[in-house]
Amino acid sequence: MSAPLVHTTRLVSAYRRYLESADAHHFASEVNRWYTSSTLCALLGRSDVEQRRAAALALGTLGDRRCVDRLGRALADGDRGVRLVADDSFRAVLVRDAAPLHHQQLLRVMHLNDGGEYAAALSPAMVLVHHSPLYAEAHHQLAICWHGLEDWERAESAYQACLWHCRFHYLAWQSLATVRLILGKPRKAVDALDRCLMINPDLESARLQLRVIRRRFPRQV
Repeated sequence: MSAPLVHTTRLVSAYRRYLESADAHHFASEVNRWYTSSTLCALLGRSDVEQRRAAALALGTLGDRRCVDRLGRALADGDRGVRLVADDSFRAVLVRDAAPLHHQQLLRVMHLNDGGEYAAALSPAMVLVHHSPLYAEAHHQLAICWHGLEDWERAESAYQACLWHCRFHYLAWQSLATVRLILGKPRKAVDALDRCLMINPDLESARLQLRVIRRRFPRQV
């Protein structure tokens, strides 16, 4: 008796070719011919593991702000491979979620923050937030500036602004917890870390942070 035919979608076929070639540009081009971002989001939410991995990967290149929540939910997917790919795509979409000029300005601010040059990054970050107030990652980078300069109240406010525009920004939740603890708010710090881990259960640094707070403040949390 012959083996049954195995149906594969165009998405899965393109994904398998990508795994062999590692040609991300060709993969994105192939997928873009047949799938919209909304279709990829739907597949990410309800299809089998291989399709979910492929959809998450494709959204990293083809997705826009409309897919951020779907990618955010995928950070807690039951499959670790989906979670890892969704994490990369989630961060990629957050960074490019603005006009090209603002995207370039953000990259400059990120470069300065990564180098610990918070004072130099502060002014361009504030200008960027002013000109692109819906850009969640701009608020996050501004928060990092204030955090690095140890202006805790402004850092808390900026992290909250980031989360207002993107509730799945788990790094902002984690950093918000750090700031809240410094400000003497251990209960609110725990709340922020609980939200962080609900979004991204693989973030072991947040889990460790949570254990430390609970040991230090057993009666307050």
